[in-house]
Amino acid sequence: MLAATAYTNDTVPKRASTIRVGFTEAHGMAKEAARNPPDGIEFSFLRALPRSRFDLKRSPIKGYFGHYEAVDVDVIEAVMSPIRTSSRWVCSLAHFAEACAFDLAGAPLPRALRVAYVKQLFSRQNFKKMIFWSNAAFETLSSYGDVDPAALHGKLAVVYPAVRRIDDDFVRYGDRDLRLFFSGDFFRKGGVNVVDAFERARKLYPGISLTVCCDEGIDFNTPDRSLRDEYLQKLKTLPGIVNKGRISREQLIAEVYPETDIFLMPTYVETFGMAVLEAMAFGIPVISTNHFAIPEIIEDGVSGFLIDTSRFDCERLFKGYVVREIPRDFREYMTDAVFNQMCRLIESLELRRSIGQAALDVARTKFSFERRNAAMLDIYRQAVAD
Repeated sequence: MLAATAYTNDTVPKRASTIRVGFTEAHGMAKEAARNPPDGIEFSFLRALPRSRFDLKRSPIKGYFGHYEAVDVDVIEAVMSPIRTSSRWVCSLAHFAEACAFDLAGAPLPRALRVAYVKQLFSRQNFKKMIFWSNAAFETLSSYGDVDPAALHGKLAVVYPAVRRIDDDFVRYGDRDLRLFFSGDFFRKGGVNVVDAFERARKLYPGISLTVCCDEGIDFNTPDRSLRDEYLQKLKTLPGIVNKGRISREQLIAEVYPETDIFLMPTYVETFGMAVLEAMAFGIPVISTNHFAIPEIIEDGVSGFLIDTSRFDCERLFKGYVVREIPRDFREYMTDAVFNQMCRLIESLELRRSIGQAALDVARTKFSFERRNAAMLDIYRQAVAD
């Protein structure tokens, strides 16, 4: 099966003095890190202790403020939310708002109170490092939390997630009928614009096809029932579109990415953009937006194409990452931009190759495990040495 051989092996033998790190959540980033540990690090996934019935904090984030103790590990890495523990721990965040996403028994709390609570939690002696996934995420410490970085006394770092290296045999460029690909939360990630742009493009290029990986029960999140029904119907009836539903990550690696010519993710709001990075690791040209951390992954016109959404207040339009409606001017602007960039890539093999090769180079350097592991090894060593 391709999944067994698409990635080269980045893992290295363990040294005698191994540091044991326990993840709190099996998030995709954590799973990737566990498969490719730094030399001298051993990863595992922890199970939270039972939650007290007197704990009234509630959050939409899975595992938020869970109780963990380091029984068989040297340091705990909390993924995407803070935890309760008396052990040494670090926290990985894609956005500072993740750390503050809680209420009290369903009753909303002012942001200032939530930030103050989280700030004192991160100021404790057993907390060692707050690791942001991007510079954009780091900036939310002040823009969202109004926290002076100096107040956390050197406990801050920016370390990019990493993507495994793809074997060269799986990086391909052809001039056949092209296959486009979209996946994820359909409305939030711009599925409406992808489908509408594809419908227009197929009239010009009848041989192109679009693979969609979206689950009808999970990925079509909007309170606008008519919008949901419209696009579910389009996915079922428009020629050239196949919706595979949600498939495993290994299936994506084995079956979808190697056969993809263009990856589309014109997302409205995003905390990082791991799917963009995974496509780039296969040398696939990507069309996305310049939202949040994505410009740290893609250089517009060089390693991909970024649609400028700065004229729209996407954070306000799609508050809470929910697409309640899509304003007409925004919808038309996004669809036109996706269509134009899509056509540029469809028409030029040379452009697809140059963009794809630049994307591949970024994935193999800036977002390599060699680079990430060097930074994380220092963080883990400091955590257990203090």
